[in-house]
Amino acid sequence: MLSREKCILAIRKWEKTRANYNEIKSLISPTAAFSFNQKDCQWLKENNDNSKFHTYIGVYEDKLILIVVPLNKYGKEKELASYLISTLTKLNKQLIITQTDTVTTTKRTVLSENLEITKYSEQTDFSIYNEPTITERASVKDIEKWKNECLDWFYYECNKSRGKNIFRTFTVPFSDVSRENGKEDEVIAFFGFIQSSIYQTQLPILIFVAIEGETRSAEIIRSQKEEGTLETNTQDMSRPCPPLCKDDIDYVLLVDE
Repeated sequence: MLSREKCILAIRKWEKTRANYNEIKSLISPTAAFSFNQKDCQWLKENNDNSKFHTYIGVYEDKLILIVVPLNKYGKEKELASYLISTLTKLNKQLIITQTDTVTTTKRTVLSENLEITKYSEQTDFSIYNEPTITERASVKDIEKWKNECLDWFYYECNKSRGKNIFRTFTVPFSDVSRENGKEDEVIAFFGFIQSSIYQTQLPILIFVAIEGETRSAEIIRSQKEEGTLETNTQDMSRPCPPLCKDDIDYVLLVDE
């Protein structure tokens, strides 16, 4: 947890940092992610009264952080004395991501500590279903795409407009951090890239993966897009602002100097 005042200072620091590629490069490791333990997830469940919540990017003690801000039932940010944060950190173990579809097909993707897809296997009772659906295949590919291309993207945005189009906040569906069985021991938020035909650019998103047990068995909590909607299904994905900012959203912590 971090006090409201320190969160605001961290957000202001990121606002200044967005214009400087070298500073961004020192803060963002392409293979790092944000981690939330079971207690963190419970805090959000108890404090959030909406189908969505907000996250802010900040810089605190020379590290990139994700600040989690609950919303009330009207969609307004709650003014709390302190907020949940997570520091961008590299994975210390590989993840075995398991996804099951409606035809009893189990798919396992091994994501290494360096976000490399090291193994893919599939078991099915129906041989005709021998390929993963686009939604299941895409999420891991979106994470890998971020790893390979994010620094080039930051460099381009810093030179194009001094970072004004680089995200400050994300609006996240609450269902992205909550599994139906409630058995997650940890939730990891990865950055990812999806291509938007509307904005004619790549959009950064957050992809949430639930971790269960010592085996590091993982499950992508919610697909970030659906087949045929590469322009982005904005209701089912984390919305980066900018560019997907709404004038009617009250960003309580977004205090400009």
